[in-house]
Amino acid sequence: MEQEEAIKQLTTIEGVGKAKAKLLYDAGYETIESIQKATVDDIAGVKGIGEKLANKIKASAGEAETEEEKPVEVIEVPDIRISIDEETKRLLDVRKKQKSKKPTFLQTDSHKKKKLKDYWRRPDGIHNKTRYSQKGKCPRVERGFGSPVLVRGLHPSGFEEVVVNNPEELGALDVKKTAGRIAHTVGARKRVLIEKKAAELGLKILNPTRREQ
Repeated sequence: MEQEEAIKQLTTIEGVGKAKAKLLYDAGYETIESIQKATVDDIAGVKGIGEKLANKIKASAGEAETEEEKPVEVIEVPDIRISIDEETKRLLDVRKKQKSKKPTFLQTDSHKKKKLKDYWRRPDGIHNKTRYSQKGKCPRVERGFGSPVLVRGLHPSGFEEVVVNNPEELGALDVKKTAGRIAHTVGARKRVLIEKKAAELGLKILNPTRREQ
C-alpha cells in the first residue's frame, strides 16, 4: 500500500504517468520532496527518463523549501574589437553591398518537387533552361557573385570565425585575429565554461548567452 501511495503522489507531477512513476520509485524517489532535492542530472540518470523529461519533472516538482537559491553567476562579456585597416574595411563594405543584391541560387525545380533541397546544384540535362541561362529561370552561380578574396570568410566585425565545441579549443585561437562561435550542439553548462574561459583569455565570442538584466 505504501508503494501505491508513493506512485500516486508521483503521478501528480506533470509528465509522469504510472509507468514513469514506477521507474522513479524503483530508483529511490518515493516523494515529491525527494524529487525537489535531486538534480536534473540525477533524475535524467534514471533508466527511461531522458534529459528533456527530467527538466520537465524538476520544474513541475518545484524547488525544496529548505534549499537556498544559488546566486546566478553573471559572466561579463568584454566588448572586444579588432583594429581593421582602411582597405579591409572598404572590402567589408563592398561585400555587404554585394550580398544585399546577390540572388538566391536554387537547384532546378526545387520549388516543384519536395525531394529536391533548396540549395544550389549545377544544372544538367540537354533541355534544362537554367543550364542555358534562359531569362526568367533561376540565375546560375558565376564569376562576379563572390566576395572579395581578402575578406572572404571573415565575420562582419573583421574577425576570423572558428566554431568552438569545448573550452580546450580556445587555447589554440589567436586572440588578435580570431573570434569563437559556440557550436549549436553545446549544452548550457559547457557554454558557461567556454564563455568564462574566453573572458579570461580576452577572446571574443560571437554568440554569447543573452541574459536578462
